[in-house]
Amino acid sequence: MEYQDTFAIYEAIAELTNQMLIAAKQDDWDKLATLEINCAQHIEKLKFFKDELPLTNDRRKRKVANIKRILADDREIRDLVSPRMAKLSSLINSTQTGKKLTRVYGQ
Repeated sequence: MEYQDTFAIYEAIAELTNQMLIAAKQDDWDKLATLEINCAQHIEKLKFFKDELPLTNDRRKRKVANIKRILADDREIRDLVSPRMAKLSSLINSTQTGKKLTRVYGQ
C-alpha cells in the first residue's frame, strides 16, 4: 500500500461534494455528472493509500468534520436527484411501453 496523506483526499472529496450539491441545486446535471466522476476517482484513491503518520487531534477532528459534510451533502444531493430520476424512469418506461404497443398493434 502506498503512503500518502489521506487527509488531503478527504478535503478534496468534501469540496467536490459541495460543488456537486451546488450543481444539483442549479439543475446543472452535466456539471454534476462530471463532478461525480472526479469525486469517484478521489474515493478510489482512498482504497490504495494510507496515512504515513497518525493524524494530530486537530486533523482528526477536521477529517471527521469533512466526512460528516460529505455525508450531509450526499444526502441532500440524493434528495434533489431522486425526483428527477423517478421522472426520467417514468418517461423511459412510458416510451418503452409505447414502442411495445406499436409493435403489437402496429401504426
